[in-house]
Amino acid sequence: MCDSRTDTKTGLLPVNEVRSLLDVCWKAKTITELMPALPKGMKPRYVHVIDAVWHINETNGQEIGTARVSDVSAFLGVTTPSVTKLVGEMVELGLVIKHMDAADRRAVTLTLTERGLDIRRVYVEEYHAHLSQLLGGLTVEQCETTVRTLTEALRLMQEDAQHRKSM
Repeated sequence: MCDSRTDTKTGLLPVNEVRSLLDVCWKAKTITELMPALPKGMKPRYVHVIDAVWHINETNGQEIGTARVSDVSAFLGVTTPSVTKLVGEMVELGLVIKHMDAADRRAVTLTLTERGLDIRRVYVEEYHAHLSQLLGGLTVEQCETTVRTLTEALRLMQEDAQHRKSM
């Protein structure tokens, strides 16, 4: 598995460790494919948006929409235009309701419909509770290390992709 050292002379991660990291990324993709099947027409990203809206609205209650598209994009770490598109699709599917601000017509807040709340209950609350038991043999430290490692690898690779694109 991964060695905690890099080549101190070159500052390079050994190639066999890069291979191991990429291999585990494929395994992580496989993990997401083992999640319960979603209802017809549902995209996995919808569940992420539903969960983000729920968390953002949590402090004021789910009936009061404080979540804005920009809040959701920041929460998920994705672009606002991509969330705007997803929210539009989700409104059509009856998962989310958009509320216009009376004072500022450009300001829109989001709340979840009963269907959206049901999707979150089944695909977030219940599934995460199941995984909490299933993965009980893992330590918090293992999970935190995995999250930090994959998050940093993604950040570095995205920066590199942007750099190569601008050349």
